[in-house]
Amino acid sequence: MPFHPTAAPTERAGLRAYLAQQLAGVRNVSFGLTEEQIRLAPTRSTLTIGGLLKHVMNCTEGWIERIEAAPAAPAPKSIDDAEITYLDDFVVSDADTLESILARFDAVTARALGAIDTVDLEVAVPVPDAPWFPKDVSSWTARWVILHLVEEVARHAGHADITRENIDGATMYELTAAAEGLGDQPFLKAWRPPARA
Repeated sequence: MPFHPTAAPTERAGLRAYLAQQLAGVRNVSFGLTEEQIRLAPTRSTLTIGGLLKHVMNCTEGWIERIEAAPAAPAPKSIDDAEITYLDDFVVSDADTLESILARFDAVTARALGAIDTVDLEVAVPVPDAPWFPKDVSSWTARWVILHLVEEVARHAGHADITRENIDGATMYELTAAAEGLGDQPFLKAWRPPARA
């Protein structure tokens, strides 16, 4: 998706466009990186591009599962599955590759955008049982959940932008132009791999 979300004639189209744009932004930050580079934590933070991709993917999938199951709660995960997901969230394992992470990221993105196309925006989505969620609210609407997801992904898109810029100086607009095949623009040049010595 180019630099801004598409025009949205309806609320649903707007929610979909903004989530698609933010997810594309997170994905595009990985464009042109090596397997080593997706594991780098070049700032004082421990965040890596690969870890951010995995976290955004897991977070998106978790909220979409809740929307799809609403008004019921999604089937509970086994304790082992929940612990593995939590511990694995920001970690790029030896088995992970950029290709495997992006394949799953793309599948989760397609699922999320498909859910937004069909979900009843007024359906009650049960609040997850986690210490950081309020105890005085039993549910939110799917609309609220999607807006929350846009905010969550946007926060991590910013983390990814900073992390990538500290790896090789590449920024969001030039990466978007390159990743989405837009080529050079009047106001910027599309990112290109550095020349090899």
